[in-house]
Amino acid sequence: MPKIDVTVQYPVVITPNLEDCRDFYVEHFGFDVVFDADWYVQLRHANGIELGFMKPGLSSQPGFLHDAYDGKGIIVTYDVADAGREYEKAQKIEGVKIVYPYIEEEWGQKHFILEDPAGVFVDIVEQAS
Repeated sequence: MPKIDVTVQYPVVITPNLEDCRDFYVEHFGFDVVFDADWYVQLRHANGIELGFMKPGLSSQPGFLHDAYDGKGIIVTYDVADAGREYEKAQKIEGVKIVYPYIEEEWGQKHFILEDPAGVFVDIVEQAS
């Protein structure tokens, strides 16, 4: 069966909060802006992760891409070396919304969850050894 060749994968979140999302990921996660327009923002991290944010209701997009993300069904996960240390830092950052506090799961994973300005849940995870 033929396969589609891909080189980079990144999610695009449809949200009216482009600037807030851009600033959130640049300020708190160290992303760089690679494209910034009034209708779309593309971000890239030094480790290769990319994220896109697009305004809802664009006439250049098909109708099924007009609605903004409704805050359900997506978790973006970032692996970190020490989730406890990152949690301490996150608690001190103004504008970071922690929606699930730091926890050490019974299977060994340690994590906490933030919510970005588009309503996407951001799980900060230290994987079990």
